[in-house]
Amino acid sequence: MSSANTFITDGVIESKLTINPLILDLVILVVGCVFTVFVCLFGIAANIVNIPLFRKLGYQDGVNVTLTALAISDLGGLIFELVYSILMNPYILEIDLVVSKVVIGFITGFMFEYFTRVSGVITAYAALERCLCVTWPLKVKTIITNKVSVAVNWSIFIIYSMYLFPQIFTSYFDWTYVPERNKTVYVIYFNSRRAEVFPVTYYVTDVLVPYSTYIVLITCCTTLFVKLKSKAKWRQQVSSSGEKISYITSKERKSARMFMAVSFMAVVLLLPHSLFFSAMIFIRALALDGAYSDL
Repeated sequence: MSSANTFITDGVIESKLTINPLILDLVILVVGCVFTVFVCLFGIAANIVNIPLFRKLGYQDGVNVTLTALAISDLGGLIFELVYSILMNPYILEIDLVVSKVVIGFITGFMFEYFTRVSGVITAYAALERCLCVTWPLKVKTIITNKVSVAVNWSIFIIYSMYLFPQIFTSYFDWTYVPERNKTVYVIYFNSRRAEVFPVTYYVTDVLVPYSTYIVLITCCTTLFVKLKSKAKWRQQVSSSGEKISYITSKERKSARMFMAVSFMAVVLLLPHSLFFSAMIFIRALALDGAYSDL
């Protein structure tokens, strides 16, 4: 075992806390172990209901294929986030565990990141799909078929699995004796390659892909809103039935607002997360083995 390799336990992290331990424990307990667990349980239940529902509706429409893929990725992310939130409870002491909490947090945390990023890309693809339906309504059925939707969604899951490669390449798990615990614990080791690999991979996984997703999402939803609004005005001019005009205009307005709301929520909720990970490129101390890891 190379001397350059370092292992991380919760004891190592606790020894470098920059936040008052009591405040940190309260925040983790309330936000992480109560609120997050409740949201995860609700989301898991909702997605378990949605997946069979989309299957029952059938996959003649590529939209249902995309919505099913989105539900699966959301379900995976919520399950790993639930495990992470429960095990990161400050009152579950690592000294009572054979496996370091950091090992469990590392695995569940990065799997959550994987599914979250997959969900973001699938959401962007769904926005692009809806945008094409409005922009080229007669051509979209030949452009985005069911087979295309299946292939695209599968490709997103498979290609984005490369996000996990740097984590595996720069770390490994092994047993080690921890003097502070007076016991042998299964811990995570970071090897010397980590300092070389992450400055490069972070630019792709935490800058290029996330912000490209946001740009696609915002652009498509803005285009969708503009197109629906212009079509509503055109129909209002050529239609002779006031009642019909009111119905169509109201329906399209609601559709536009729905997609704008989904776009806004996705960007607002995920952007701070992406900004934090982007900050790790410039502030190395924010990493898991850094001086400000508790932040």
